[in-house]
Amino acid sequence: MCAICKKELRAYLTSMTGYIFMAVLLAVTSLYYVANCLVGGYPVFGAILSSVYFVLLIIVPVLTMRSMAEEKRQKTDQLLMTAPVSLWKIVLGKYLAMVTVFLIPMAILCLYPLILLRFGSVSLPMAYTAILGYTLFGAACLAIGLFLSAVTESQVIAAVLTFGVLFFLNMASGIANVIGASGLLASILNALCIYQPFINFVQGMFDLTGILYYMTVIVLALFLTVQLLQKKHGTYRASMVVFACVAAVLVNLTAGKLPSQYLKYDVSDQKLFTTGDQTAEIVKGLDEDITLYLIAQQGSEDATLQELLDRYAGLSSHIKVETKDPVLYPNFVSQYTSENLSENSVLVVGQNRSKAVDYYDIYQYSMDYSTYSSSLSSFDGEGQITSAIAYVTAEDMPVIYTLAGHDEAELSTTVTSSIEKENIELKSLSLLTEEAVPEDAKAVIIYGAISDISEDEKNKLEAYMEQGGQMVLLLGYTDKDTPNLDSLLGDYGITLADGLVLEGDSQHHLPNYPYYLLPDIQSSAYTSDVSSRYVLLAFAQGMTEAADISEDLTYESLLTTSAKSYSKTNLESENLDQEEGDIAGPFDLGAVVTKTIDEDTEAKLIVFSSETLLDEQVDSMVSGGNSTLFLNVMSQLVDHESIVSIEPKSMSTEYLTVPAGSAIFWGILTIILIPLLLLATGGIIWFGRRKR
Repeated sequence: MCAICKKELRAYLTSMTGYIFMAVLLAVTSLYYVANCLVGGYPVFGAILSSVYFVLLIIVPVLTMRSMAEEKRQKTDQLLMTAPVSLWKIVLGKYLAMVTVFLIPMAILCLYPLILLRFGSVSLPMAYTAILGYTLFGAACLAIGLFLSAVTESQVIAAVLTFGVLFFLNMASGIANVIGASGLLASILNALCIYQPFINFVQGMFDLTGILYYMTVIVLALFLTVQLLQKKHGTYRASMVVFACVAAVLVNLTAGKLPSQYLKYDVSDQKLFTTGDQTAEIVKGLDEDITLYLIAQQGSEDATLQELLDRYAGLSSHIKVETKDPVLYPNFVSQYTSENLSENSVLVVGQNRSKAVDYYDIYQYSMDYSTYSSSLSSFDGEGQITSAIAYVTAEDMPVIYTLAGHDEAELSTTVTSSIEKENIELKSLSLLTEEAVPEDAKAVIIYGAISDISEDEKNKLEAYMEQGGQMVLLLGYTDKDTPNLDSLLGDYGITLADGLVLEGDSQHHLPNYPYYLLPDIQSSAYTSDVSSRYVLLAFAQGMTEAADISEDLTYESLLTTSAKSYSKTNLESENLDQEEGDIAGPFDLGAVVTKTIDEDTEAKLIVFSSETLLDEQVDSMVSGGNSTLFLNVMSQLVDHESIVSIEPKSMSTEYLTVPAGSAIFWGILTIILIPLLLLATGGIIWFGRRKR
């Protein structure tokens, strides 16, 4: 075998064939590398390899077309067959020679991620996992090319046949999608797609099933090559071919049924495919069957999401994953929800209830207010799906009501989605039409009301609080008199200062905007998740604890201004400095008051002195500190057992900073000089042999 390998390797390296193969592979890959990574600053090397996979479909036939076809044309195959070497060793020797030629440019490509390290942060585990996947993909293509070369005596026919077969095998999943294949035909076409396993490696998955798949393809192609050669000598047995094909299918099917956490390892920076302790705890406690339906057309499934769902299936025998094609099952989703779900949404179905997780809740986008453009910011697959599982298995869901009818601000879609993710049900409440606050209310939110509540509404809210109710007020500034709201606050020992708070301490406000306040965060169960972060409030009113607060009330500060703060009473003044008549601080901007009703009952009133706590643009300025604080408050007001607090996983990319000179230097070196050096070396060796 070694002699055959050396002979074949010498043939490749003393002719132009091997050098053309290496030069073209490196030149095309380098072109994408320079354009995307060096000029574009994109740090994910695997994305480059996934973009240039097509080049293998073109150059693999160049390398493989002569391996067996030329032997047949020159009748030298008869010498090989009569040599004291087994057919397996002959085929392996030829194959290893081709793989060696392929590994030379792959070894050079291994240096490319290291070059990027000079200009920023690059995930080397992801890069080299992608290179491994690309190497296996190429090795499988070479094995198929070797087999097809043994089919014919013509190198041209072998090359065309190899290109055609590789093109079909790479496009098999797409073909299934285009022709609308389903059932067995779709499964066969998807299994034939040799490009699909490569995607997992590119996304940062060290995939043992992918390695097994490519090794199976290689062994099967080499086995068929041996059998094809044996056919000429009367030893070909169709049963052996059938057995080998069935064995290959069974091995991969068996591997596919095993829990993915034992066969696939997440090496991505974001850990998109890794589930955390909270998910494991919730899934471990399941005592009913759950089905996760991926709503997607066959062939259009989101690979990241599908892999995550497979992880859930591996965590518990109570979880089953199925894909439902909305084209084949147009009425399936409507059985569980009235929502119009996007492609690749997930439907979580339990015994008693179901919950839809829309694709655009899983992939979250951030808004750049300077350009008013959005970009993919995070992946919340685990948070949304685990929350949905907790929802469909929970016995009771806490309900929080938002008061309506007083020109209140509207909770944004983002805030609403975040609250619902915590398995809290939001309902609107009008006390003008309801006789009382509903008994199932865990809390009542008054968000930015700029009109006063009526005396009757105040009495209903007080009656609710006297029964151990909980209320959250986010005050909206208004020049209207609000005696009933002020009275409600006064009953709980809270006094509001006239005007709006400005900060005199530059460490407690945004530059040039003394009314954009960065308060001190006090230690509390309500602020535990933001103790090391910032909270930002704008146009806030100052709050203080009443001097004559009742003994049954316990006042706790959450957010406080500095001692240099003051409340500007003359809001028409253009002077932002403290003037005569302004009220000196410090003030509270957030507080919780607990009222002891009896030995077993307490009422809670939580007040934030500005509705901008939940303004999306203000929240983005402190990287979500405001919304985190508010959600933590919500979690303190409801049953903790139903709360799922899994942070979205960032998908934002930290781009490289590559100087123009460096990009030009590495571009010339990788795109031009290295390929030319290979071609020149091959040309010199080839010309030298011709002269001899």
